[in-house]
Amino acid sequence: MFIDNISTNTLPRNTAAAAAGQASRAEQVAKDFEALFTSMMFKSMRGSVNENSLIPKSLGENIFTEMLDGEYAKMSAQKGTLGLAALIQKEIERSEGKNMPSTDADAPLWAMQRQRPASASSSRGGNSANNGNLIDRVRGRWQSLISEISARHGMDEHLVTAVIARESSGNPNAISPKGAKGLMQLMDGTARELGVKYSFAPAENIDGGVRYLKNMLRMFNGDERLALAAYNAGPGAVRRFGGIPPYRETQEYVTAVLALRERAAAPVAQKAEEAE
Repeated sequence: MFIDNISTNTLPRNTAAAAAGQASRAEQVAKDFEALFTSMMFKSMRGSVNENSLIPKSLGENIFTEMLDGEYAKMSAQKGTLGLAALIQKEIERSEGKNMPSTDADAPLWAMQRQRPASASSSRGGNSANNGNLIDRVRGRWQSLISEISARHGMDEHLVTAVIARESSGNPNAISPKGAKGLMQLMDGTARELGVKYSFAPAENIDGGVRYLKNMLRMFNGDERLALAAYNAGPGAVRRFGGIPPYRETQEYVTAVLALRERAAAPVAQKAEEAE
């Protein structure tokens, strides 16, 4: 996605520092484990080779070879060659409750797919009662974060709530088939541009998503429909088509989010009437 005029606002220092520290520890443990695993794999592979001049024979050669294997293994882990460290890190942080309680039982993070809320699946924006249930579920878990972060960036919290409801149904561990992650479904490249270090941490994810949505609103002169289309399909597509792109997914996305926002902003009396 194209990023323009990204805000440099960050999370509160104590929250960001704690999250960064925990992520750093989990990352190091995961990389150490991958390095150990890789070193053992090298040793096992060498043991399966028949007699060869490259196979160490003396004690000194064995020690030197194991040291060399260890260094290669560390290099491999640092580069994420096997991808094992990333998977282990996610599981460590999930099991430690790194600010990201799970909503999908104990499914591994990398196996999760984004779940489209049924209430937002139709082009009309879904059934009002279903929309209400979805909004209530999102607010029940994330209202304080949504309110705090929206206020910090001068954004409509009802719109932010609606985007979260549509993007992830409030699941902080959601991963889309395209690799978008977390509550507001940030792509890795977008997250890096926004300074989001860990997309599965709700506070970081919402903060980054809100800043990106605000940037889209600024880019399209406050037009919410175009901003939402850009959030879904990218600002380049909106510019290219001179409006909401003719993609069914994007058109339904805009309609559904606005319907969810309307439901989120509805007065208490109206919500009670709809519930009946």
